[in-house]
Amino acid sequence: MIIVCRVRHTSRVTLMTGAFLAGLLPASLKAGDEDAGIIPSAQYASLPSQGRLDDPAATGSLPDAKAVVGFPSLVSQGTITLRASAPTRCIPGDLRDVVASVAETFGPVSIESTHRSSGRNRRAGGARHSLHLSCRAVDFRVRARARGVMAYLRAHPQVGGLKIYRNGIIHIDNGERRSW
Repeated sequence: MIIVCRVRHTSRVTLMTGAFLAGLLPASLKAGDEDAGIIPSAQYASLPSQGRLDDPAATGSLPDAKAVVGFPSLVSQGTITLRASAPTRCIPGDLRDVVASVAETFGPVSIESTHRSSGRNRRAGGARHSLHLSCRAVDFRVRARARGVMAYLRAHPQVGGLKIYRNGIIHIDNGERRSW
């Protein structure tokens, strides 16, 4: 007697189908028999009790899904790209949040400049007391229409200085409210 059943093709299913066709019962197929260990023995793990599911000591070093949000998440996804010469760790949290909000609303953002040394600031044509010197300013590009992005940024109280340059770079800082 031949038993035909519709199954997905895997090595274990192929072995069991072959066993049925050969007249062997599945119970006779165990790990360690003459099948050369093709069917692995069952392995079980103890799970933490319901009350300890949030305990890092019980669950190991699994990442917390809530921990990676906002700016770091958008950088890791590639929605915010960074120039090697534009450090972002020194940027105040309120400006990081604004840039993340722009990326979520208008699409990919490319950060062009953050902290500058005085020499680099001079070469870039920056103001003598530029907030880039203290890492309180961000220059970035976004592919969306500039008029919409600028209106969006004006509505954020965290943005003090706001300017769009001819080359499309947008400057924001957390200084006094102004534009030039």
